[in-house]
Amino acid sequence: MDDPNLIDTKGGAAPTLAQVAARAGVSPITVSRVLRLPDMVARPTRERVEAAMRALGYVPNLVAGSLASARSRAVGVLVPTVANAIFADTIQGISDALEPLGYAVVLAQSRYDDTREEKTLAALLGRRPEALIMVGSPATAVGGEMLRRARIPVVETWDLPVNPIDAVVGFDNHAAGAAVAQHFAATGRRKLAFIGGDDPRATRRWMGFHEMAQEAGLEPPRRLVLGRNARAGVAAVAELADSDAVFAANDALAIGVLAGLRPANRRVPDDIAVVGLGDLEIGRLIAPSLSTVRIDGGAIGRTAGRLILSNEGSRHINLGFTLLIRHTG
Repeated sequence: MDDPNLIDTKGGAAPTLAQVAARAGVSPITVSRVLRLPDMVARPTRERVEAAMRALGYVPNLVAGSLASARSRAVGVLVPTVANAIFADTIQGISDALEPLGYAVVLAQSRYDDTREEKTLAALLGRRPEALIMVGSPATAVGGEMLRRARIPVVETWDLPVNPIDAVVGFDNHAAGAAVAQHFAATGRRKLAFIGGDDPRATRRWMGFHEMAQEAGLEPPRRLVLGRNARAGVAAVAELADSDAVFAANDALAIGVLAGLRPANRRVPDDIAVVGLGDLEIGRLIAPSLSTVRIDGGAIGRTAGRLILSNEGSRHINLGFTLLIRHTG
């Protein structure tokens, strides 16, 4: 697709931004950064892109550019939900990284709905943000294509897709599930259960959990898809009568399970162990304190902010996780 901000100085078809990128051996996003944020691009890379522009006769149209360069100073952030505190630290980290530099964070939510996600992405991109950060990856091919065509920096978070659109920062959800199952097996638990949604990240946690349980010779664990909030955790207790350990896909669910187990007269961790994910502050404060998979959401957010401001260093960052065993098993 031809760049609209060009003057054809050679009488033929104007060179495109993509052709500049190909000649310089960089991505179109990097060329865009050289034009918009040259100080954010390493000098050797910037000089290579500028040499390709000169060789191809790529001349920005300063008249059209005077309108296009009215930068929005906005970064779109798409999360599954704002109702669950698990993503709050990530949003805060993004804000901490960008707002001091004059960027506004425009927040939207998909509510784990693929159709809504497509519409929300279209609405965010229609406001011409300078970059977009999202929890997870696009749920549909349509959403992914919209982001690629936008030609802006895109950072996928909370997961590690093999082929991200641009950049990614997160952790291995499959490995997190496996670590919890391995801990349960090592502490003598035999009848495991998993509670969580059916979104891709929760499903990868379940797959790691299920595969490790089988590898350890345990009974096949149960998977309960009942929701993602504390109320769903309470409701799940009725289905856990035969289980001696449960991994909840987030801390809110795990806290709901703990609340439901008390009136059921099931002791934690003697009768049943409970592990969540996210390391919410409330999980540290309740009694018994919640065992959990700690995810540094703030670091994910701050790193995502850095990735949209610079193309230096790795564009595929695994921040890992920590299994914290407290009083619930």
